[in-house]
Amino acid sequence: MANTPHQALLRAIYKVLRPMVRLLMRHGVSYKTFADVARHVFVDVAEEDFALPGRKPSNARTAVLTGVNRKDIAKLKARAHPLSAAGADSPNPAARVITAWLNDARFQNEAGKPKPLFVEDQPVQPDSFTSLAKDYSSDVPVRALIDELLRIAAIKRDGDEVTLLANAYVPITDVRENLRIFGTAAADLLITMDHNIGREAPVPRLQRTVSYNNVSPENLETVRRRCREEGEALLLKVNAWLSEYEQDEGSPATDAQTFRTGLGVYYIEEPSPDDSGGSPPQ
Repeated sequence: MANTPHQALLRAIYKVLRPMVRLLMRHGVSYKTFADVARHVFVDVAEEDFALPGRKPSNARTAVLTGVNRKDIAKLKARAHPLSAAGADSPNPAARVITAWLNDARFQNEAGKPKPLFVEDQPVQPDSFTSLAKDYSSDVPVRALIDELLRIAAIKRDGDEVTLLANAYVPITDVRENLRIFGTAAADLLITMDHNIGREAPVPRLQRTVSYNNVSPENLETVRRRCREEGEALLLKVNAWLSEYEQDEGSPATDAQTFRTGLGVYYIEEPSPDDSGGSPPQ
């Protein structure tokens, strides 16, 4: 049987879906629920990404593109959309505060590093932790925010002063936040790969992986540590210069279209396949 691009795509889909299905089953999501979400996605992509210029999408054309029955499409549109929960994909207050502490010059020392911040009853000083919380954590009380940052070991407190310990927000037991990050990171990677496979303009996007298949168990901890340390060092370096391009809310330049952009680094570890062997950078 010929190894066609269609068959290669189906094999790739199986590999992508396997860890996703494991995650779904672990959280009690049935195939029926997954299929319902998948139908929503097929309909949305057909009507938003494959629409005919100047024409309103019809259920009939959507059915032709997706293979979903017209009656099922109508029923689907009458139900709540999977993304209908407002703000579900927004970073939580702790994540926003840590990111601002790392990037906002008001809360940095002369070397550009996050500085210890004073906790005030009311935000009087523009560079206090209370001002940081007020500007970036919506209506979350300062005390509650400090308790959460202490719980995840992101800060240390000495009297009325707090010091940032974390280089980024990494949720420990917050399942909802971990799942939000999963959805964003996985989608980012797949969007980049789709762009590159489709050879879309303007240029191919950075998509590189390095892995080897014959690493012994006794070396795994060293590999994990070095990947974590060097990956975090790279992301901190990128964050330092990328934040310079972020526009302030309400600036005249934001009247035009803006873009979300950045860089992702991820670690790989799984048992070697039967045909194990070294894999150079890809």
